[in-house]
Amino acid sequence: MSKNAGQLVYSDYWNDHLVEIEDKGDLRSLYFGDRSLQSRMSLSNPQALILSYTCHMALPLLINPSPRNILVVGIGAGSFIRFFHHHFADCRIDAVDYSPQLIEAAKDYFHLPENKNIFLYCADGRSFLQDSSSKEYDLILIDAFDDQGMAPTVYSELFFSLCADSLRPDGVISCNLWSDDRARLQEIKTILADCFTSCLYLPVPDRGNIIAVAMPFATPWPRICLKKKAAAALTRQYGVNFHQLIEGARRNNLSLSERLATWLR
Repeated sequence: MSKNAGQLVYSDYWNDHLVEIEDKGDLRSLYFGDRSLQSRMSLSNPQALILSYTCHMALPLLINPSPRNILVVGIGAGSFIRFFHHHFADCRIDAVDYSPQLIEAAKDYFHLPENKNIFLYCADGRSFLQDSSSKEYDLILIDAFDDQGMAPTVYSELFFSLCADSLRPDGVISCNLWSDDRARLQEIKTILADCFTSCLYLPVPDRGNIIAVAMPFATPWPRICLKKKAAAALTRQYGVNFHQLIEGARRNNLSLSERLATWLR
């Protein structure tokens, strides 16, 4: 380990894959394999979204600002569970991950909350939705990665079709995609276009992540393109730069003339 590395607090092999947890200053980080960063938490402010891609995945709060039922596919270190439980304490959160070791690590090292509104399931995301056809969600967050990339059973036509069937009429999905494999990325975009009425794409600056926000209705641009004062208020409330998210959504999904028509005032 280099002299600039932090303090290693956990190291083990899960199914022959190295997993490490490291503290450096106020930050605790989860790494897979060859130091591939999976998740990060502030020890002093554990409910905050630290990694930029997780902040971008909060864009659906502009579309559905009061989620009552949330599904998280891919628990990781529990960032979304901590964030949404902190801001929506009465919301039910179903959280699914195929790895029992990861769920235990999130409990032991990342302050994963456990109470009557949080339900943890050790299962494959697709299998969970197939077995839970009666449930409906306001928000589905998908971040199912391992050290090999996007989980193939989750990033599939059947899975996204199940997501569409599991959304309430005003529900939204927020999905973390990786841009390194262009053919695979285009395949997923085609699937999302087939399963949902509209979809926005937000490339995360200086990262390989692209966040897809899909919904079973036309994109509600008046809800997304808030005035600067309203965006600033949300930024203070959630600790997420909503002005940046709004500008990213506009820049990457609207033509110049459309952007001018929705300009933040």
